[in-house]
Amino acid sequence: MELADKSHLLTAQIMADLHAHWTPHSGQVKALKGLINKTHSVAMIQCGRKWGKTDIAEYALWRWALLHPGSVCYYVAPELKHGRELIWNNNRLVRFGQERDKHGRPLPGGKDSLKKYIKSVNQTESRLRLNNGSQIVIVGSENWSAANGLTPDFAVYDEFKVFKRQWHTEFNPNRIVREAPLMVIGTPPKPGDCNKQQYIELADQAREREDMFHIEASSYENPHVPRHAIDAEIEILKQRGELDVIEREYYGRLVYGGASAIFPMLSRERHVRPHAEIIQEIKRDLKKLEWYCVTDPGTTTCFAALFAAVNPYTKKIYILDEIYETDQNETSVRSIYPRLDAKMGEFYPTGDIDDDWFKVYDEAAAWFSAEVLHQYGTSFFPTQKHMHKKEHGLSIIKDTLLHDLVVISDRCTKLYWEAEQYAKDDKGNIPKMRDHAIDCWRYLIAAANYNMLEVLEIIKQRNDYDRRAFSLREEADSWHSDNDWTKSFTKHWDLGE
Repeated sequence: MELADKSHLLTAQIMADLHAHWTPHSGQVKALKGLINKTHSVAMIQCGRKWGKTDIAEYALWRWALLHPGSVCYYVAPELKHGRELIWNNNRLVRFGQERDKHGRPLPGGKDSLKKYIKSVNQTESRLRLNNGSQIVIVGSENWSAANGLTPDFAVYDEFKVFKRQWHTEFNPNRIVREAPLMVIGTPPKPGDCNKQQYIELADQAREREDMFHIEASSYENPHVPRHAIDAEIEILKQRGELDVIEREYYGRLVYGGASAIFPMLSRERHVRPHAEIIQEIKRDLKKLEWYCVTDPGTTTCFAALFAAVNPYTKKIYILDEIYETDQNETSVRSIYPRLDAKMGEFYPTGDIDDDWFKVYDEAAAWFSAEVLHQYGTSFFPTQKHMHKKEHGLSIIKDTLLHDLVVISDRCTKLYWEAEQYAKDDKGNIPKMRDHAIDCWRYLIAAANYNMLEVLEIIKQRNDYDRRAFSLREEADSWHSDNDWTKSFTKHWDLGE
């Protein structure tokens, strides 16, 4: 028998032993498929409780170790003690191949299809050695100083949301060099979780990059958990009003702020519309609208800008587009201003950029205004943000959202992303980070002299007018009904007979 045939038979035997007593459900297969086929380098799985994250983590570690002889596979927990409690002290990892009951729980004393592959179990090092030279090792993120010395072939991050941030910084370069697949699995972070921001950053990368995979996995995907049991737990949380907990813990959705969200009323369905639809709505009122180009110039982190139109009669705000440049090579005035100019020309092609656009910049970046004036002869005006408290601007933004006075184009992905995850910290303070587009939004409110008392009075007057008009129509309809002179006509009256 040729070596290739022997290898094929060995692989078939390994797969049969892996699946002898446990098989991943369809949701788990979908989450793991890219890593197995090597089409994705990272799989980020935001899963609800009872989805089966521990089982799929153990399965992935065993599968990679068995099919790739001599590999070192790491199971990384927030702390080593945590990892040992989850899969080591209870023998879950070592006896993964054991027979299970109908609920998927290992049967004590049951047959173990994977036992024959184990060479040794090192309790001190939490290390499982296999006969083919592979190892599965449990480590904790608190030992981040040792992470840059590890050489992974496969890794699982369990509950990444509470990792020590330095772990991924030290560990990831070695993983990338060795092209080692990474599975990140667990429930999404909640406000106060120590590694929330790094989790969000990695999740954003996983959504955007073709070589990475991201999925939201509901608790309901696990066929071994009775649906009524999940329903009962969710109903209790509903009665408490903890809807953010339901979304996060059972549907695996990233609820950025929860109770700490600064814009909890923000809704994609309610406030975001297709760009073409907005342009169609405003095209007949171009000359009536007030036009704004609002910038938050930055050269080291981000240059942000928003383009907006305000209807002075209805006070409706249309946020049409954004610039969110994080490449430092592209944040100079010579690179940025032509992009600003092009967008202003796109939205109001018959207008004059100097006369019809109110152009604003954060006065902390006076260099920007000076350079634009010198190079392009165009004036930008300072925000005078020192005259407007941040909290006041955010309050007005919230009011406009509540009263449906703002429409956001679907082009403004970064603005929505910032606003969605904008939340107070665990001390109740408003963070000064990831708010470049939000700052532009505040500057827009200030530049437009947006006063909610005046706006609400306009809304009240319009509603009063609508009610009076409706009442008059009802009276007219009633009069015509009571004074219908055609009632005296016979049913078959006809001038021709």
